[in-house]
Amino acid sequence: MMMGTVPTSVPQFILLGNWLLEGNFKSKWLQLKSNKLFWILSSVFLIHVLGLFYTQELAEGIKDVKTKMPLMFLPIIFFSSKSLSLKEFHFFLYFFIAGSIVNTLWCLTYSFVLHQNEVVRNASRFMSHIRLGLYLNMAVAACVYFILIFKNKFSQIGFSFVILYFIYVLYALGLATGILNFIILTFLSFIYILFKQKLRIKLIGLFVMFVAGTLVSNYILKIKDVQLTLKSDENNLPKRSSINGRPYFHFEESKQVENGYLVLLNIQPIELQQEWKRRFPKDSFNFESHYNLKRYEVLLRYLSSLGLTKDSVAISHLTQLDFENIQKGRTNFQQSEWSFLHRRVYEFVNEYDEFKNHGYVNGHSMTMRFYFWKAALLTIQKHPILGVGTGDVQTELNKVYEESNSPLEVEWHKRPHNQYLTIVVALGLIGLVVFLFSIVYPIIEYRKLVPVLYWPFIIMALGSFFIEDTLETQAGLSFYAVFNSVFFAMAYWNRQEDRI
Repeated sequence: MMMGTVPTSVPQFILLGNWLLEGNFKSKWLQLKSNKLFWILSSVFLIHVLGLFYTQELAEGIKDVKTKMPLMFLPIIFFSSKSLSLKEFHFFLYFFIAGSIVNTLWCLTYSFVLHQNEVVRNASRFMSHIRLGLYLNMAVAACVYFILIFKNKFSQIGFSFVILYFIYVLYALGLATGILNFIILTFLSFIYILFKQKLRIKLIGLFVMFVAGTLVSNYILKIKDVQLTLKSDENNLPKRSSINGRPYFHFEESKQVENGYLVLLNIQPIELQQEWKRRFPKDSFNFESHYNLKRYEVLLRYLSSLGLTKDSVAISHLTQLDFENIQKGRTNFQQSEWSFLHRRVYEFVNEYDEFKNHGYVNGHSMTMRFYFWKAALLTIQKHPILGVGTGDVQTELNKVYEESNSPLEVEWHKRPHNQYLTIVVALGLIGLVVFLFSIVYPIIEYRKLVPVLYWPFIIMALGSFFIEDTLETQAGLSFYAVFNSVFFAMAYWNRQEDRI
């Protein structure tokens, strides 16, 4: 699961092939036929198959169903084969932890040894950074599980170091949602433990949580203040002309700020263009013909971060390191010293600022989601009961984006980035009821029999469904289908064999 699309698909089909070669289909069918839990878990796949009967984009629908096949065939395998022994379950977790280590070692090597990776989203090499965060938190939970059940001090120390390594990776690769998941799981675990303690311990624990929350909040607010609080000095005042006598342009209605300095103030575009082209003819820009304006925008923000005017004199003050930073797309002179996590918080702060002041959202992962959700809700209003069909989600959303004059550019006309909304768009409220029932019923019925690791898994999965189409990508679907099938198959066989 940790090594990308093909390494995830092939073993799953090997499992299915092994199941077919085993034969004994009559016995397997009888086992599955009467297994209510199997049919409830498989219902999510089956409703997507039913959605093919009224979809207009049949090819897209079939593609979507193929992606979701593990939701059906993994329960088939686990519920009609003999149960995993505890030893086999532990080996499953060992290899998952090992896969997580191999994955992240390559991500670290790629980002910090082979390349000087500038884009936080590119830090994860085999899946999206959000999915990687889910997997790493699951690996941390597995390590905690082994620490709690093993009495061997050597094993406990070893798994403790692995946990510290995974926490470091979350920080080093700037996996913001992964860190948020880690904080949530740690917080809930802490609350659960404190609930069983004496009053004195509870008060100490609450104080520790308060301090930790204060430190995190202060970290974020400090970045916000440094970035957005205007510095009250002469560099934030309009000037008439450059040293060469050319008039400055000012767009004072714009409140865009970089490191406390207004970006669209004291701009002499002709001097910027000429001076930059003289130094870097192959990386030149032309603001009049809208050529390579990305470089122009980065240059404006970078000069602002230094508190400089935007003219030939400012460029003459730049060092070789500054030029390299600008050509790498860095918008702040301190950016090369920041961790991926600091850059991610910096991005969120800027997204918030641009949305608040200008309503600009294109390319901003956080604020674009509001428009994804709005388009999804408008689509649901048209097809509330059965939805648009398994394959028509993107087609119908595209129509709504156009009809509602969405501020998102065409390249950002995306799916809802919310699994619950995606289900309703595709399969209507009926589909959502089936989906939620497939989650809630097994929890109620088997809550005392599932392995303890099920709880961090389902908390993360349900949380991810709010901000991502988790089941629409192979990495996210495998995360949900594999762990959900393994955990509930173990719970089912525990009940059948009267095990705790």
